[in-house]
Amino acid sequence: MTGSKLSEFLGSVHGSGTCQSCHQGAADLTFETMDEAHTGMIRDPSAVGACDGCHAGIVAANANSLHTNLWGEKKVIEQRGDCTFEGSGYETYFDQKCAGCHTTCGQCHVSRPNSVGGGFPKTFTYLSHSFQPTPHMTEQCTACHGSRVGTDFLGQIEGNLPDAHYSRGMRCEACHSAEEIHGDDQHVGDHYEHRYEVATMPRCEDCHDGVSNSYHSAHVGGFGPELQCQVCHSQPYKNCTNCHNLIADPEEKFDIEPSRVQFKIARNPRTDYRGEYEFVVVRHVPVDPGTYADWGLTLDPASYTSLPTWKYASPHNIRRWTAQTTLPDGGSCSTSCHGTPDGPEGFFLRESDLYEADGVTRLSDYDANIGIVIEDDR
Repeated sequence: MTGSKLSEFLGSVHGSGTCQSCHQGAADLTFETMDEAHTGMIRDPSAVGACDGCHAGIVAANANSLHTNLWGEKKVIEQRGDCTFEGSGYETYFDQKCAGCHTTCGQCHVSRPNSVGGGFPKTFTYLSHSFQPTPHMTEQCTACHGSRVGTDFLGQIEGNLPDAHYSRGMRCEACHSAEEIHGDDQHVGDHYEHRYEVATMPRCEDCHDGVSNSYHSAHVGGFGPELQCQVCHSQPYKNCTNCHNLIADPEEKFDIEPSRVQFKIARNPRTDYRGEYEFVVVRHVPVDPGTYADWGLTLDPASYTSLPTWKYASPHNIRRWTAQTTLPDGGSCSTSCHGTPDGPEGFFLRESDLYEADGVTRLSDYDANIGIVIEDDR
């Protein structure tokens, strides 16, 4: 960093000290070579508490946020494995194999996250070593959350349009507040177990409460079956097919099959956190019972099938007019949505969606999901 950017950084609060005040390294400044200067240097100071002194409140909340410690992932392992995660020894395996998306303050506010290559932002060089109060949407947010959220929001799935909010110039921070991402003071010393538990997460109703028309009257507000907003206003999105199935070669670990773009509505599998909705959009996220076998943990069949693998979803691909709300040839909802066919292309999750193409049931699908399918007569 040279020229005006160097002057700008040195004039900022983060540039007021020496490099060593954050990165450590050669403290006596008597080094003669670069290697001597970098002895003991810390590449990511925020990983070892460099932010704590000035941002103590945020750091305390963030230590127990989902974004930092991935407790949502750990909770599902506990539920499917009928085990207690903390103190079990599974943490070591989790950190080695599952925590690659774990980030630090600096990987959101200074550099790119390590999980996507790290380093200073590559596209927008003006951000180099600048501390950004709001992470950059593409260099930080969708760099990690790109395969689902990013592709949906930007309209990168063939046949889809960009999310209506993105089309109007809105970025992640328009809906997702710092309090949501960092964690709030309600959970200091505790932890969230699911992202829908976060009190400060955005809701459609925050901006669109009170919208009234004949369609809303039939589907929200207690006049009929209560629908999640995305049931009418989301476009098709990515679903996994048989991800994380163990294969014969232990060196390969998993056979990751291609994702499938679908749109599926089911009975609400998350009535604990979103109990007001009877029907919601679901995303297929299967997992094999042997996924954690090399941890010494085999997913218990009884508890494994107690959780649906078609999971409550909130796709970031909202449009006012979708295949569900666009009435073909002057028709009605009955021809656009209620008359949807059964099978992979249909909107409703049916019992037939829980079978392989050859009619063989899968443990991960049938037993876990039969309770949320929409019966043929609904």
